[in-house]
Amino acid sequence: MRASGLDDLDLQILHALQVEPRVPWTALAPILGSDPATLARRWARIERAGFAWLTTLPGSADESAAAIIEFSCAPGQATRTAEELSLDPSVYSIDLTSGRRDLVATLVAPNDAELAEAVIERFGRLTGVRSVQSHIVNLTLRLGSNWTVRALSDAQVDRIPAPRPPRAGSARHVDPTVVEGMRRVLERDGRASYGTIAERLGISPQRAGDYLARLRQTDRLLIRADVSGPYSTWPIVSWFFIQAPTATIESSAAKLAEMPEVQFATVVTGPYNVIVAVSSKSRAEVVRREADLERSLPGARIVDRSMVLRVHKHLGRLISPEGFATGESIPLA
Repeated sequence: MRASGLDDLDLQILHALQVEPRVPWTALAPILGSDPATLARRWARIERAGFAWLTTLPGSADESAAAIIEFSCAPGQATRTAEELSLDPSVYSIDLTSGRRDLVATLVAPNDAELAEAVIERFGRLTGVRSVQSHIVNLTLRLGSNWTVRALSDAQVDRIPAPRPPRAGSARHVDPTVVEGMRRVLERDGRASYGTIAERLGISPQRAGDYLARLRQTDRLLIRADVSGPYSTWPIVSWFFIQAPTATIESSAAKLAEMPEVQFATVVTGPYNVIVAVSSKSRAEVVRREADLERSLPGARIVDRSMVLRVHKHLGRLISPEGFATGESIPLA
């Protein structure tokens, strides 16, 4: 066992679930050189301990709006502010950070009007908040669901089966009440069987499988595996706030999105036009990651940076001060 409590097989399971969260244990066992019962038992322990978990998200509608929000708090108030902010269903994630900002939060709203209401009215009334600075997301270059712990070889990743597609002739339309019901079931257990989903929704297992396949194929439901940062292979996360020429963004966006250390990257409107979250194996490595970013974005300048001291909320899931998923989550808007 590593000091983190996760050994090599645990990390390989996590990487596999980051690739395909619902991969059958029977299909994964020969890839990892194990057996299905062992993999199921390992995952149950990992999830129960809060090292990792599955997250089910509603797909983003075309009219939805998102922003990165920085909060400056009164001394000693950052944790209290984070606790109050975490109750907001439009706030997906909250990091407590070093540097000029105390909190970095991600906001997803159904439309621009609701985003404006949150930034202009709601957030300023939170306990302990001194200032709020918003960065409106124009283009997302890389999502956290694309980042992995990198415990598998490329050959192993290539053998992981993709999610099954909808059956030919299956219904293309899924009733919104079914979508919401399926999301609620999968929020509790992202690997729930078709039989379990069917029982909860009052439909047949075959139809449950078709509906889920259709929703995943069209990105109306997103299922992802998330890992507690302090216990992953990349425990240090830094936010970089960058000013880059627009031409550089256009020419280098693909390269930035392919950097394996980049957890999240977005083009925004604000005093910076690119905001990136980058993972590192050590604090010493943070400097190298910063240099990598500068090389990837010619002419860009990293204006500011902050290190994540503690994650308070991640995609609705509340995280303990020690970095474990608590099992408590706030329903997302």
